[in-house]
Amino acid sequence: MNKYFFNHDLSPLLGLADSQIITFLGGGGKTSLMNTLGKEFASHGYPTLLTTTTHIMKPDFLSDESYIENEDLGQLANIFTNLKKNTLPLAALGIPEKVVNSNVKWRSPSSDFCEKIAEFSKKFSTKNPYKFLKILCEGDGSKRLPIKLPKDGEPVFFPKTDTVIGVIGLSCLGKPIKETLFRYELLPNLTSLDNYFIKSLQSTDIVTTDFLYRLCLSEKGLRKNITSQKFCIIFNQADILDEKALAEVITLRNQLQTKGICPHIISVKNNYIIN
Repeated sequence: MNKYFFNHDLSPLLGLADSQIITFLGGGGKTSLMNTLGKEFASHGYPTLLTTTTHIMKPDFLSDESYIENEDLGQLANIFTNLKKNTLPLAALGIPEKVVNSNVKWRSPSSDFCEKIAEFSKKFSTKNPYKFLKILCEGDGSKRLPIKLPKDGEPVFFPKTDTVIGVIGLSCLGKPIKETLFRYELLPNLTSLDNYFIKSLQSTDIVTTDFLYRLCLSEKGLRKNITSQKFCIIFNQADILDEKALAEVITLRNQLQTKGICPHIISVKNNYIIN
């Protein structure tokens, strides 16, 4: 197994070079991955918008003029058409909802406004085909747990999403499913792939790569509502695994590849991907 350390070249390694509207799902580092890719796209000159269709904490790394906190399409257009010299074309959109531990929590703009943004993105990109506007959106929440199951009405894709990324935090391995799986109560409805396996699980059972295999393949898990979108799975937090556990995750990745799924093993924290 080899580690490839990335700086601003993760997106091509994940097959995202041509992706325009990306929705991130699951747990275990969605926001960190979204922010990492957002900075990368912007560093390559792509106008990039970070947002949510549910809730997200306001990013804390942008300048004040890069935040859009109301449904103002004119402000959005102005940010990307009147950039100051040496300024990254990176902005973030959300509607302030409340303050949590001194941090502002954002809710999603209205669905109508998201549709307007998607249409703006299409027109903007038609005029700028070599630097088209990218939209990166967090499409569900996991209460900071490494894995999750979507409830009714989840996930919420940004309009015209062409790429979906499902994120799993590898910190779940070896720990009780009940403690690491957000919406554990939905587990009995997870899948028809192996009902006996699911029904036989106990609240004290731990997360294994076999369990993650089923979570990844289930159409009620990470693949929920996937139709024609490009879909890939990110196993994040590779840095916390010992060699034995990492070897098991590599085997899992290879198994998923035979099912037509595109999985990757990475450490967003330490900036590397496992080849």
